[in-house]
Amino acid sequence: MKEKQRIAETVLKGIGQIMLQESAWTGLLFLIAISYDSILMCAAALLSSTIGTGTARICKFSDKNINAGLYGFNATLIGIGLVFFFEASPLIWFALVLGSILSTLLMEFSIRKKIPFFTFPFIVITAGFILGLKHFDLATLNVPKATTAITSELIDFRVVAHAYGQVIFQGSLLAGLLFFLGVFVKNPTAALYGFVAALIASAVARFDQDSVQLINDGMFSFNAVLCGIACSGLKPRDGIYVFLSVIIATYFDVSMMENGWITLTFPFVLAMWVIVPLKKLVSYFENKIKNKNSNPLGV
Repeated sequence: MKEKQRIAETVLKGIGQIMLQESAWTGLLFLIAISYDSILMCAAALLSSTIGTGTARICKFSDKNINAGLYGFNATLIGIGLVFFFEASPLIWFALVLGSILSTLLMEFSIRKKIPFFTFPFIVITAGFILGLKHFDLATLNVPKATTAITSELIDFRVVAHAYGQVIFQGSLLAGLLFFLGVFVKNPTAALYGFVAALIASAVARFDQDSVQLINDGMFSFNAVLCGIACSGLKPRDGIYVFLSVIIATYFDVSMMENGWITLTFPFVLAMWVIVPLKKLVSYFENKIKNKNSNPLGV
């Protein structure tokens, strides 16, 4: 019983790690939110996270990393993404299994080489499947569903809720609220930074005069949510990192959308590839100054 419970917790942590939260409760709330919008996506999320985690165990990767859910979140995004973009078929389920396995191997490579991949395995694998399946006409594309109109008084609330939801391909307000709650129960600071980041991104997109409907649906804000969560912290400088990452991600997101490129979470990853080295550089000079002040004679 304990072994089954441990496996279930690890799978749920893998789902929670989509928003960088090592929490089975976060993963469970995410799963409930996904099931509200789509039982099929819920099944895909569970299956792909299980495959990702199982692959890591078969390959005897680090137990610490496995138990933290690090091999589940890219796989989960791939699974949900495939059934979001395409109608379910045996080929799509096969692609889900294959993609989940490949994402685990890529994640292990990033851990061993100490490269901050974040959701990069999901981006590469999902984009590859989308382009390949469309090019060879091997699967039927899903038709997007219309979103529900909401009064203008709730515009900011709607943007944030949709931004949280769009991180995992969900369009309803309830799903977005549950995603926010899932992050909040584990890390309130991260959840609130994600909230603010979504508002900043929507303001930037409006300033750039992009589609109001896309902005309200959170299409220009979900990468910002991930930036806010990833850069969150209790120091004043963390707010600066959040702001910089959101600006980078949003402008890159707008550029990709305008050129008709597949965005997924690449704007977030790109922003993190700028911010992570910047944070290391700041820490390096900070430590150097501290050492100099503590030993002014250099002896």
